[in-house]
Amino acid sequence: MTEQKTEVELASLIGGKDGGHADDDDVEDVDPSTISTISPEKAVKPFGSGYSSRDVLLFLLSFTSGILAVLVISAYLFGAKRIISNETETSVDTSWTNMRWEPKSTDGNCLPRFQLANATIHCGVGDASPLTTSSNGDVYCGGVKMEPNYCILPMEGHWAAPSPSEIEGSIPALPRRFGINTNSTNSTLPHCETIEEFVDGTYEGSGFDQEWVPKSCSAVPLSPFAWTQSAGCQRTITMLGDSHIRNLFTATVNGLRGVESFTEAHADDAGKGRGIAESYEWRLLKDGSATDRIDVHTDTKSNDTAPFEDCPCDEVQRCLRIAFIWAPTFDEQLSQIHFVTKWKSNIAIVEPGNAYEPSVILSPEWTEKFDQLMRDDENLQLGILHFSWGSQPNERGDALTTWTINGTYADRKSYLEQSAMSATVGGMQGRSTFHFSCGLGKVNVGNDNINAAEPCTDLTDTAEIRALVTVHFDALSKNAERSP
Repeated sequence: MTEQKTEVELASLIGGKDGGHADDDDVEDVDPSTISTISPEKAVKPFGSGYSSRDVLLFLLSFTSGILAVLVISAYLFGAKRIISNETETSVDTSWTNMRWEPKSTDGNCLPRFQLANATIHCGVGDASPLTTSSNGDVYCGGVKMEPNYCILPMEGHWAAPSPSEIEGSIPALPRRFGINTNSTNSTLPHCETIEEFVDGTYEGSGFDQEWVPKSCSAVPLSPFAWTQSAGCQRTITMLGDSHIRNLFTATVNGLRGVESFTEAHADDAGKGRGIAESYEWRLLKDGSATDRIDVHTDTKSNDTAPFEDCPCDEVQRCLRIAFIWAPTFDEQLSQIHFVTKWKSNIAIVEPGNAYEPSVILSPEWTEKFDQLMRDDENLQLGILHFSWGSQPNERGDALTTWTINGTYADRKSYLEQSAMSATVGGMQGRSTFHFSCGLGKVNVGNDNINAAEPCTDLTDTAEIRALVTVHFDALSKNAERSP
């Protein structure tokens, strides 16, 4: 399909000069008035001095209700002060649901390839263009702000508590797809234990603000606080695969941060050939603050990739680490599979060749190597995410089902086809290669084209990472502790 772009001349919006562009690339508050009190003249009289039994009873009731009210207020204030409960407690403090991520406001805080151009930005896929203008005149493409040098994916950020005015008013809700601050139909049910349970559901919500809701079980929210609430110090998820796993990684990072709209970028063929990885690390510090960082690592085939150091457990409460490795074929995954062990991974998420493997149904060396990892590490769990379209053997899905659900270590494996939860909206977010995420046109530092035809929410990848983490959630719990 020939793409026709809608060009936005930012110079005319901000008073700058025109610029060229390169070709596109593939507890409820207590009302003080309701607290019962004791009148001063009665409070100083001794019991039995002119009081009836009814007076005594009323006194006791009033005194008791007053004490209870004070306790309720104290508990509320104490709970609001904390971000998350101590690990020795059995209940989880959910005050983190009011925390909001903010990017670090410093120069150079943009992930390479995610910086927009400094003059002209294009928007559109085919003959559709999702341009919108806010009340203050800002222009957006699919929900992504279009302004010179705008950073779509900042490297570092932190979570901030709501201000007093926000607490008194209304804290902005996060998108529904993350499962935070929402009352979905089955949110109080036990977590789904299998992919089959999870995919037996439907999207709830309206427009592009939707959430996948399983019928008979619940999903873990997409939040680093939720993912680590029962964890020890360090938890790691390693992803291996092609662009569809990279989409999953990008959707995961933006989801953990609570970003509403985002786009996806990728390296060029030369960079992929030399090896490329992306890493994300979230830390909950001892003082209750939380920070994160995302980074890109190049030439990973010739360098000993170390995307993150072990979590400094004497300095932090918890670390959540996620890595993506570009490895689209069976052989490439076999050559880099040792990173799953080296990085002390709790969960590995892998795609099985997809269209990069057009003839081999399932490599026996590949399956044996993953079974060996599972055999050597009884805490490791494996999620297979299969992009089942394109030029690949029709028998691969059945082979993966047999290996994961019916094979060895089936209690620690899962198999999810990407077609199982394709969103009813968002079908035109990706490029012609059927990606679920909106894309950036260029692959170097300055991007000048946003490939989008709808709001860039990526409901599908968001539902998929929630599915995989939910069914493998016990891998992130305390009984899976590793020495960092």
